Amino acid sequence: MLQSRVRSTLSILGALTLALASAAHAELADVKKRGELRVVMSGEYPPFSQPTASGDLTGFDADVAREIAKRLGVKAKLVKAEFSAIVAGVQSGNFDLAVASQSKTPERQKAVDFLSKPYYYDGFQLFVPKSSKANTLADLGNKPVAVALGTVFEKYLRDRKYPNVVTLSGEQEIFLALGAGRASGMITTRSVGAVAIKNGQALRAAGSVLQQDNPYITLGKNQPQLKAAVEKALDDMRKDGTLKRLSVKYLGSDITVPAGR
Repeated sequence: MLQSRVRSTLSILGALTLALASAAHAELADVKKRGELRVVMSGEYPPFSQPTASGDLTGFDADVAREIAKRLGVKAKLVKAEFSAIVAGVQSGNFDLAVASQSKTPERQKAVDFLSKPYYYDGFQLFVPKSSKANTLADLGNKPVAVALGTVFEKYLRDRKYPNVVTLSGEQEIFLALGAGRASGMITTRSVGAVAIKNGQALRAAGSVLQQDNPYITLGKNQPQLKAAVEKALDDMRKDGTLKRLSVKYLGSDITVPAGR
């Protein structure tokens, strides 16, 4: 009787293992059957993702997502979510992919899978109002510095025990806070800051780049076929110049290769 129960239990476990394996191998097929790739981004990170007047999303991340979906033979469904909630959404399977300018961190690696290499190369630094004389965080003393919640920018300040960190949902809210005097500086990527200045934000870069920031596209773990397909689509976009073209369109330069190459 005991042996029978053991064999039965092993059979059930074996069936579950096969079912899970089949599910893992079917994930790309599921996307194709659905005809839609669900891609999440913050929608508050111009020029990477931001809303249009019609309620759609535009920007470098948005167009990269659309192009990947096109190369997979499906439509892109772009979804706006709070940046701090994106990892959990991908991990839970609510989204197939995140094209959301995410840096690779040990915490995120535990929850989601990253593609093999960044899709662009950047760095982040302090930006202050034009009228400010500050060139470093130390120059700001205890004055409030704004960052988007859940970002590596926030982690940078927390790790250094900066005394007055203001967390907001995204760069668009941060620009408003700076304009209203509710923040004396912000940390974001140099490309985001440069485009904001070009578009009329009364800011300037304070000092040099604080840290390199090379974002990745992420997806749920144990999805080998989907990962391989997205890797190929992105690599083809590098080879045929599409990724560079989108970078120049939205950022004014090619940041899809490491500096110096």
